Amino acid sequence: MIKFFRHFRKTFLSENKFSKYFLYAIGEIILVVIGILIALQINNWNENRKSIAMGEEYLSGIKEDIKKDLVLIDSILSMNSKSISLITSIDSVYHRKWYFFTKENENFFQSPDTLDFQHIFYRDMSFRSKKGSYKSLIADGKTALISNKELFQTIQLIYDENQERLASTYEAIKEIELNIIKVYGYEKYNWTYSDLKNAKDEKIFSDLVNFTEQKYWHALNLLRLKENSKKVIKMIDKELLDD
Repeated sequence: MIKFFRHFRKTFLSENKFSKYFLYAIGEIILVVIGILIALQINNWNENRKSIAMGEEYLSGIKEDIKKDLVLIDSILSMNSKSISLITSIDSVYHRKWYFFTKENENFFQSPDTLDFQHIFYRDMSFRSKKGSYKSLIADGKTALISNKELFQTIQLIYDENQERLASTYEAIKEIELNIIKVYGYEKYNWTYSDLKNAKDEKIFSDLVNFTEQKYWHALNLLRLKENSKKVIKMIDKELLDD
């Protein structure tokens, strides 16, 4: 092709057909420009495909992290329900106050496991999120790869708001637990469920109710995180399917 154009150029110049050569030169320039534009378009297309693939990789990683978090959330909620069920089987204040949302969260108000009574003196395990993929997304400055802004905002809600609030309530629980263990060391090791029922009018019962109340608010934050996490998984599945 190049030899073909060179042949024409030499022919026009040798025959002094400058007007035809001028038109030829313009045509050659146009062809070169078109070639460059096509090459740029192909390169942009390739880069766009790479960006989409990288964005999907981040989303897949975040999804897998969230799925692991959901397993941990359910485990903590199960432990929380033990303490809440023990206290609420004795104290009906939870059922008298609308802000405890007892009807919406019936799983926390079941028949108590009285054999696992000592659990009421302890906090439950902390929530340690698997957030490696999200941290990488932020640290690498690749948030623009998530083109669905609603999806990215919901992901941010989970990691930057829901989990922060969860950590805050857990710190409050830890502080109360230290005081409970310090003041009620004997009761922690020697009391039974019957002792707690008989102590309904004593300070220890009031303290354990307050302790359990903090666990309950923590549990509600876990439920909120769980709901938003499941929402994100559905949104990620739809995003990956659409791509």
